[in-house]
Amino acid sequence: MKFTFDLPTSLWRESSQRFVDLARHYEDAGIDRFGVADWRYYPDLYVHMTACLVATQRLQLESLVTDPFVRHPALTALAHATMDDLSRGRVVLGLGGGLEQPALWPAERAHPLDAVRDAVEICRRMFRGEEVTYRGRVISVERAQLNFRPFRADLPILIAARGKRMIELAGEIADIVHLAAFFVNVTHRREELEHVRAGAARGGRALRSLEIDISIPCSVSVDRAAARHAAKRPAAQGILWMAGAEKYSRQRADWRRPTEFNVPEHVIAALAKWDFWTQPYLATELADLITDDVLDQFAIAGTPEECAQRIRELHAALPDVTGVRLYALPPRSDSWFDGYVEMSRAMKRTIALVNAA
Repeated sequence: MKFTFDLPTSLWRESSQRFVDLARHYEDAGIDRFGVADWRYYPDLYVHMTACLVATQRLQLESLVTDPFVRHPALTALAHATMDDLSRGRVVLGLGGGLEQPALWPAERAHPLDAVRDAVEICRRMFRGEEVTYRGRVISVERAQLNFRPFRADLPILIAARGKRMIELAGEIADIVHLAAFFVNVTHRREELEHVRAGAARGGRALRSLEIDISIPCSVSVDRAAARHAAKRPAAQGILWMAGAEKYSRQRADWRRPTEFNVPEHVIAALAKWDFWTQPYLATELADLITDDVLDQFAIAGTPEECAQRIRELHAALPDVTGVRLYALPPRSDSWFDGYVEMSRAMKRTIALVNAA
């Protein structure tokens, strides 16, 4: 099983140098991939990825995720191919529909499914060294070609998805299918895997030829109570996403709550007044609404031993899953950096326990 580490970039309050230092700590912890988000007007995705690649030796860097509405895919391909050459093959291109962010071009995110398909086609052909002239439904390009030989013609492309149509597209064309819902429910994940399987069949592919990873909000610490309290923040984010109650989720006409979703309506209504995009911590009165049974639907949290056990149980129930993305928030401390460094030690123990099983 591959482990990807990710943090809420939009809440990061430390310097870029400390972000790079963090990559080294998580490489030492045994993390395989380090995800870097592409949030509008926060520190640049490609600068951070490049700096982390230079500072590490084994760690893969993953754009988790960029989208076709922030940069033209020809420039996305150029940046990833350059970083992959610099690192000798340690880059993953992650793409999504960008539904949680304002578009830069065009003014609206028209046809995100088609835009992602267009982006994958352009990037993949450019990675192969082709001169690409392409007319897509959303994105087109004229005579785009890398003026250097890519280090890998098969640089892996990940598609992140929560809706069933994007999941099926990922199964059809991605190298890595990322099931991005913040919902730790085996039945729901099996339903998603059926959509992956349907997409793979449409593309004439075997499911075993793909990587499939899942998002798991988490907090790991020797202080169990502190970890479980910290995990309520990303769990609340997951509740709002899965309920369709967050400001961007409410715009999705295609979204339906999973049948397994089980959160009281008064909790959803209270959390919906909180803007998780801008507020780094969840107010105590809101955290108190998230009981243990609700928390465990949306996060893994606690000691390394209990987090490792939950990951092992998920993997046993979902054998087609090849990796987990740990969307991590440490217990609160005076410094985000110090909190994440401390959690890297607990996560190292967690990974060792999972791998030893």
